[in-house]
Amino acid sequence: MHHCWYLVFCKPRREMQAADSLEEQEYAVYLPRLRRRARRARGTLELEEPLFPRYLFVSPTHDEQSLAPIRSTRGVSHLVRFGGQCVPVDGALIEALKQREDPHTGCHHLYPPTLRPGQRVMITSGPLAGMEAIFQAQNSEERVIVLLDCLGRGTRTQVDRQAIAV
Repeated sequence: MHHCWYLVFCKPRREMQAADSLEEQEYAVYLPRLRRRARRARGTLELEEPLFPRYLFVSPTHDEQSLAPIRSTRGVSHLVRFGGQCVPVDGALIEALKQREDPHTGCHHLYPPTLRPGQRVMITSGPLAGMEAIFQAQNSEERVIVLLDCLGRGTRTQVDRQAIAV
């Protein structure tokens, strides 16, 4: 049975609390998580955090389930509304996000652990955000060289490694 998904805005750093509380109330909850490396004084460690800080997706599990109790749920600030109306999130977006998760961890990765020359990537932030490119090489721990198709010809440029996704 297909249900509509809605976007919930959570209190700061309370996404997990909100997700748990909503699941206890028998809502379907999707909280996409991100796994990334962070450098600390003692070395590098893996962090797991929400892919979209302060946001999660919720869906009623049956037709009679009201959205009203969501507002007063622990960890929730409010449901996202436009013009006073809760606007459903396209289920295709939820499915696309789920398909991009690492099947072993259930998390998204900010960047793949290894990139292969010739691999297609998407630039996700910065002035070139939204452009597709071809990975060429990594020239430092933080920067990579990609090939962009600009006006029918390949142009090499450098971008932050964290600004690309497969």
